[in-house]
Amino acid sequence: MSIHRYTFVVGIAGILFGLSATSTHAQAPPQAEPETMPGSAEPQDDAAARALRSLYVPDGLTSDQAVQQVVATSPDMKRTKALLKEAKGGALRAMSGLIPRLELLARYSRLSPVDTPVIVPGDPEAILDLIGQVQDPIAQQLWDGLAEGLVGLDFPSLTQQWASDASLIYSFTDSLAEAMPAYRAAKKSKVAAQYQIRAELNNVAFDGRQAYYEYARAEAALGVANFALEAAVSQREETKALVGAGSAARVDLLRVQAQEEAARVAVEQAKLGVQVTARALQALMHTEELPSLGEDLSEPVTGIPTETEQTLQERAYENRPDLLALRKYVDVTRHQLKSANGGRIPDLLVRGSAQYSNPNLRVVPQRDRFEPTWEVSAIIRWAPNDTIEAQGRSRQLQADLERAYADVDLLEIAIRVEVAQGYHGMLAAQSAMQSARLGLEASREGYRVTREQLQAGIVNTTTLLQAQSELIRAQVDVVESAIGLRIAKAQLRRAIGEAP
Repeated sequence: MSIHRYTFVVGIAGILFGLSATSTHAQAPPQAEPETMPGSAEPQDDAAARALRSLYVPDGLTSDQAVQQVVATSPDMKRTKALLKEAKGGALRAMSGLIPRLELLARYSRLSPVDTPVIVPGDPEAILDLIGQVQDPIAQQLWDGLAEGLVGLDFPSLTQQWASDASLIYSFTDSLAEAMPAYRAAKKSKVAAQYQIRAELNNVAFDGRQAYYEYARAEAALGVANFALEAAVSQREETKALVGAGSAARVDLLRVQAQEEAARVAVEQAKLGVQVTARALQALMHTEELPSLGEDLSEPVTGIPTETEQTLQERAYENRPDLLALRKYVDVTRHQLKSANGGRIPDLLVRGSAQYSNPNLRVVPQRDRFEPTWEVSAIIRWAPNDTIEAQGRSRQLQADLERAYADVDLLEIAIRVEVAQGYHGMLAAQSAMQSARLGLEASREGYRVTREQLQAGIVNTTTLLQAQSELIRAQVDVVESAIGLRIAKAQLRRAIGEAP
């Protein structure tokens, strides 16, 4: 960035001439209009406006481009977007509780050997023992009839089992009383996460735009500082000539030299400000490329909300994504509370299973081959521990719900304050622009008149230095008001829930 860019920065003082002229009224900030010369419909284009545009670099970085890159590379945005994935995962997990639970099992078991009775011909005691183990009267009669004809009976003891099981379980309590409210809570969590992403997007965009305009402010301040230094050097040469001619005292030259050194210090401080703000913008954009001003600050400021403060506040309550997200989280907590309350009641479920195993333990006597069996059950299950745990969870969620209601109220209060700050900040910024314009015109004219009076010997150098200081302050005010208007616009748009 060369000093040559700032040789015309005396025109920085005319930054307002190239900006839109704005006016304020008691209710709403109006749109800006370009300043026109008396009797002309065309915007004024003097040396000041041309000097302001000299800060513009063709194909340089605009504030919109800076915001886009800041948003694209922001860790905060990546972190917030992870909330959406988390909410989707919660919805999928909750949905699994709404459908019957299918369990598939393949099993191999090694069984311990057991002693089984062996009946042989002529062994009446073994037969009687076997008959005595039969408790059913009908089976007892059959055994009595067959006992005499038994020639030999062997019950094998198998020590390996291969089995496959398929079970289908549906819990009416889990599905209707717990899983359904949990699923609704998860669905609303997805919506809340989307609102949070929008809110974080607005915050990150505002940070990027503010960093860009702070950099622009530092660039313009450096231009003003360079102009002040050039003016001080010129004044020193003139005063030196006056001292040589005997028209001014040497003390006047010393004052001018002190003013020149102070201007040099101001230039160095302004350079530091440029470096700091450039690094801040680079850090947000995650780039090492030095930014350049690709936005023409002489263009009118458009897109300023024009509604009344009350209307803007109502828009904020309807559109602020962080408030919408918090309201959704209230709904989420309500459904979670219903789900927790559902866990306090006994569990009613139905179960069906099929088994295909070798040997099948339900088949007597055991045989070394695969046999299918099935089972259907209706079950009522209740565990006091589960009820106590659900009751504790319910109380925790009731506390969360109360905190969520309080958070909504606190955020609405904060939004009301933010909208008021943004609204009146915009009015103040527009008033500051008008005041800076008037102050600049007065200080420029005062400086011109003072220089003529000095040349005529009416005033001394001290008076001229004071006039020069007033002119520099007026230029700084112009720069501050020009950048401040753009930042105030971004603040107000963010306050009402729009992208800044």
